[in-house]
Amino acid sequence: MVTNREQNVCGASDLVANVCRLPANLKRSLFATARTRLYVERAPPRYGESDLAFPDDQVWVETSSEYSFKDETNQTASEYHVVSVREPKSASRSPSESRSTSSSIMDPSVQGLNNSVPLYVADSRGSRSTSANSPLSSNTPIVQPRLASINEAYLLRHYQLYLAPWLDAGDPEHRFTSDVAHLASRCPLLLYACIAVSACHLSRTANTIAPDVADSYHERCISIMLPVLDKPEFDIGIDILLSSTVILRFFEQISSHTPSNDPQRHLLAGSVYISSHVDCAISGGLASASFWVFVIQDIQFALTYQKCLRLTFAPFDDRLRQWWVAKPVLSDGDWVNRAIWILAETIDFCYNVSGRNYGGHLGVAGENALKQRILEWEHGRPDTFVPLHISSPDHARGKPFPVVLYTSLWHSTAMQHLCLAKALILIRETEVYENSHEQRVSIKARITENLNYLFGIALSADDEPSLRIMACHALCACSSWIDEPLAQNLLFDLLRRTERENGWPWAYVEQRILHTWQGNSR
Repeated sequence: MVTNREQNVCGASDLVANVCRLPANLKRSLFATARTRLYVERAPPRYGESDLAFPDDQVWVETSSEYSFKDETNQTASEYHVVSVREPKSASRSPSESRSTSSSIMDPSVQGLNNSVPLYVADSRGSRSTSANSPLSSNTPIVQPRLASINEAYLLRHYQLYLAPWLDAGDPEHRFTSDVAHLASRCPLLLYACIAVSACHLSRTANTIAPDVADSYHERCISIMLPVLDKPEFDIGIDILLSSTVILRFFEQISSHTPSNDPQRHLLAGSVYISSHVDCAISGGLASASFWVFVIQDIQFALTYQKCLRLTFAPFDDRLRQWWVAKPVLSDGDWVNRAIWILAETIDFCYNVSGRNYGGHLGVAGENALKQRILEWEHGRPDTFVPLHISSPDHARGKPFPVVLYTSLWHSTAMQHLCLAKALILIRETEVYENSHEQRVSIKARITENLNYLFGIALSADDEPSLRIMACHALCACSSWIDEPLAQNLLFDLLRRTERENGWPWAYVEQRILHTWQGNSR
């Protein structure tokens, strides 16, 4: 590709943003002219530099000032030596996709990166072959990087450092931090999903990337997924499909400012994929990790809108219980998953509006079965789930919630889920049964105790976004039970800080919660 820096024109090529079409023979002639002059230079110019002279009859085509490049053919690409033409088979990329990756951020559909993110790497190591006569040649082999675009590498690293830990909150193996980040550099679907959620997060929190960057990568994911789902001959592992889906659901969650803007497409898709692969719950690896992240996402949606979960429980419940019973010793991860599952079942039981039963039981029998499972968890859990420290609330010092510290994030996650399950069952008791005044007072005190413990975990670990987000979802479901003004102020501030610092949209929930509290104060 050749350019004239004094005019807003370019040599003939297929420009991705603004296509300039010329006859094929003329295009090949122009490319041949540029290549010939490039190779007869006395010394190879540095990357980005050019000292070419053009003949008087050089043909130029008018174009806009912003464009990105796409090589005409494999042969043309192989002769440029700017970006490697070939990718490993495991990358599953087409040659054209591989070649355009390094400049994809220059596409108008993904414009908007702040200057804090470089637009390219001006490093000849990744752009020119190293022959024996090259000043760059050395005894040390130069390895081709896994990602040619620094922008995509930057966004993938942002996902790995700041967002993947949210998804790994209940996973001691940290599979979304380690496995996904490793696989993404070889799997376009997973890569674009990570980049989409990273770009969206940076757009909302740091304002360093335009919102349409995230939308563009999200659309790329959709364009990859649709053929895979429509045509069986497109082979993709369930671990890649599920992990990509929950990451894209994460994207939906942080990009939806109001309920009407949440299409829930990936939440619905996830329920379909998971229901058709029941064994993913116990298969281990990334597929199982994705299953549990999906369950948490389903819980979050249900808490926000007080609805049943989309997941069909019966096949998973049987499989999971058989799996847990068969294991001689349950790991910490198993105990966390049991706590998550208890909350999922509790939500489905308490928000049951369609007559679904719990474990073959309705009403009191189902409620007692849930309470029994909670007791079994509390009595059977290992000592690793004992908190490191607890300090009681100190209202005189403006601290209505206890200080609760755990040694690991997944221990905190499990306890939050269990406390909320206990609170929801108690809330249901106040709605279903006729209780005496003394009973109502006792039940309310127990509800407050469990909710305060849950909120205390989040406020004590101020640097853990996943615990904040869980507390905010609990507030959505239980705000009417928070009637102390100091507690209300602290939790409302937590909502706003979670949106401002972590990018999770809560504005539409704030008004609903304020309305609830105003009604309670009358």
